Amino acid sequence: MSYKPRSLFSLIEEINQSLFLPHIQRPFVWEEEQMVRLFDSLMRNYPIQTLLFWRTKDEIKARKFMPQVDWESDLSDYYEPNISKAEREKVFVLDGQQRLQTLYAIFAGSITLEGGERAEAYFDVSSGVSIDEAGLMFALKFSSTPLGLRWYRVADLLGKHAQRNAEEVADDANDALDDADEELAPSNRPTPDDQKARQKQVRRNLGQLVSLLREEKHFWVQQLDGVANQYPYRTVLDIFVRVNSGGTRLDASDLMFAAMKEGWDEIEEAIEETTELLNSTNLEFDKTFPLKCLLVVNGRGAEAAAEKFTGAEGTQLLQDMKVGWDRAEQAFQELRDFLKTDLKAYADKVVRSYNSFIPLFDYLYFNPKPDERSKALMRGYYYKAQLFGWYSQSTDAVINALHSVLGKKCPGGFPMADLKDYFSKRGVSTELQRWHLDQTRLRFILLNLVYVDQMGGSPFDVKFKGNEPHVDHIYPRHALATKLGLGSAEVNSLGNYRFVGATDNIRKRAELPASYFRRLKLAGTPIEKHLLLDHFVSDTDRLVFDVDTYRQFRDKRANRIWDICGRTVNPETVLAPAPALP
Repeated sequence: MSYKPRSLFSLIEEINQSLFLPHIQRPFVWEEEQMVRLFDSLMRNYPIQTLLFWRTKDEIKARKFMPQVDWESDLSDYYEPNISKAEREKVFVLDGQQRLQTLYAIFAGSITLEGGERAEAYFDVSSGVSIDEAGLMFALKFSSTPLGLRWYRVADLLGKHAQRNAEEVADDANDALDDADEELAPSNRPTPDDQKARQKQVRRNLGQLVSLLREEKHFWVQQLDGVANQYPYRTVLDIFVRVNSGGTRLDASDLMFAAMKEGWDEIEEAIEETTELLNSTNLEFDKTFPLKCLLVVNGRGAEAAAEKFTGAEGTQLLQDMKVGWDRAEQAFQELRDFLKTDLKAYADKVVRSYNSFIPLFDYLYFNPKPDERSKALMRGYYYKAQLFGWYSQSTDAVINALHSVLGKKCPGGFPMADLKDYFSKRGVSTELQRWHLDQTRLRFILLNLVYVDQMGGSPFDVKFKGNEPHVDHIYPRHALATKLGLGSAEVNSLGNYRFVGATDNIRKRAELPASYFRRLKLAGTPIEKHLLLDHFVSDTDRLVFDVDTYRQFRDKRANRIWDICGRTVNPETVLAPAPALP
C-alpha cells in the first residue's frame, strides 16, 4: 500500500479520467457551508485527513464526480459503463469523496443554487485578517455572476492564469484594487499603511491558493494497489465500511447499503421508497427500520451490522431478500395500512418505540391479510408495548426472541397469549389495570387512544401546522385549586383531561366548563368527543362548578375512559377465542 503526497492539480486532472467513485459510495451530502469551511481550513494550512484510493481492474460499477454539484441529481446519470468493465484499470475513492468533490467544484467546477443557476467559487483575496461570526477567516462565495474586484474567480487558476505564477496574479489583483482606491474620494481612500497591509495580504492569499493547487504538500493519498497485489473486493468492502464509520458519519443503514449493493443494486431505492411509505402518516421511521425487518424475517436477527452482508452467508442473505422482496413489499404495505387505518398513528409523540413495529411486520410477512380479530389483538399488542415499555431495554434480543413466536404461520391468529407469557416472565405488565390511568407518563398515549376511538381519526391529523393538540384540564386546574381547595391528586386525573388544539388552548384560558362547552356546542362543535358523557353533553349547564359536580363528572368520565382503554388494550379479555381448526 503506497502513501505519498499529491498536488490538487494532478488529482483534478485524473478526476473522471482515471479517478472515479465506486457504486458503494453514497451521494454527495456536504452543504455549501461545509464546502466553504474546508476551503477555510486549507487556507489556514490546517491538515485534512488522508485520502484513500483503490487501484483495480475488477468489474466494479464506476460513478463520475459531478462537474456541477446538484444535490437533487440522480446518481445513475453519472455511471460509466465502459470504465466499470473487467480488465479496465481505474482508481476508486474509498475515503474522501466529500472533500474531493468539494475541491473539484471550487477549483474546476460549480454548484447548483436553489433557483437552478450554475454558480462558481469566488475568493475574497483581501480576507484572512479577522474571524467572522461563523468562525471563518477566509471568505469564499459561490455566485452565478462575477463579483467585485476583491473577489477572485478560483477556476481562473486552471484557466486564463494557468501559466502564471502567484506573484503575477497577486500583482494584477493589487493593481486593480489600487486603481479602484484612486477613484475614491480622498477622505474614503485607505491610508498608505492600510493599503500596504492589504497588498501584503493579497500576495499571501494568492500564494497560498496557488500552493494548494500546484504543490505536493497539502494532500496525501494512500492507495490500495489491487492490480499489483491482492486486494479483492470483499477485503476492500470491509476497509470501506471501517473507514467510513468516522468523518461524515454513516448510520447503520448506510453501512449496510454499502455492503449490499454488489449483490442487489436496487436495494437502497427500494428501502428509501418503503421508508417514505411508512412515514406517510407523519411518523419518523429511518432506513434502518425496514432493513432490520428484512433481517428478522430472514432469520438473521435484528442487529443491524454490515458484516451480515459480506462473505458467502451475506451473498445468500441478499439472494433470499431479493427473492422474497415481493412478499416483504406486501407486508410493508399492510403494516403501513395498519398504522394509518387501525392505529391511526399520526404523531411521533405517541410512539415510544419504533422497534415495537418490527414484530408486527414479522407477523404480517408470514400471516398476510389478518382478520378483524387478529387486527384487534395487534392493536392491543401495540398499546401494551408503548404503555408498558416492552422494548425499553435489550430491544434486539426481545425482537429475536419474538421471531420464534411470530415468524411463522399462526393458524390461531395473532398469538397474544404467547407474547404475554414472554413479557410476564420478564417482569413487566401485560394487561392494562385501572391504576395505570393514574400514571402521569401514560396519560398522553391513553388520551390519544380515547380520541382515536371516539373520533375515528387521529387528533394529530391537523390542518394547520402548530395546532397539534395539547393536554388540557376540562375543569380549570387553577380554579379547582384556588376556589374549591382541591389538591393535585384530585385535579390531575385522566377523567379531567382532554385534548385541545394549541390555538384554542390559548383562547380558552380559564373559562369555566359550562360556559366554554355551551359556546362550543352553539358553534356546532361536536363536544361529545371531549366530554364522553351523554348526560353532560345534552345539557352543558350541568357542568356546575362545585366540588360534588366536579367529582361526579370526573369519576364517571374516568370510568368511560377505562371502558374504552380496557377493551382496546386488553382485547384478549373480551374477544372470543379463534375457532378450532377442523
